[in-house]
Amino acid sequence: GNGTPAKLCYVYFKQRNRTLRGRDYATFVNYWMAVSGHIGIHDATWRGKFGGEIYKTAGSHGCVNVPKSFAAQLYDVVEVGTPCVMYY
Repeated sequence: GNGTPAKLCYVYFKQRNRTLRGRDYATFVNYWMAVSGHIGIHDATWRGKFGGEIYKTAGSHGCVNVPKSFAAQLYDVVEVGTPCVMYY
């Protein structure tokens, strides 16, 4: 995968039922919260595990992948303009 940038950013766009597209992928997500360019927080229903050191062997294209249930909760409470601190 690609590295997620460590930075302070803001949620600048939210969308339900979006297809994320890159040079080598087109992936449907239920909850999309854009935070920096093409980087965002979204559900990753294709993953069975999250957290720990999974990013070292099965990382993302730079986004923050979360379980669908968590993405739904986050989407409901996060408003556009909410600060987001990304670090690892």
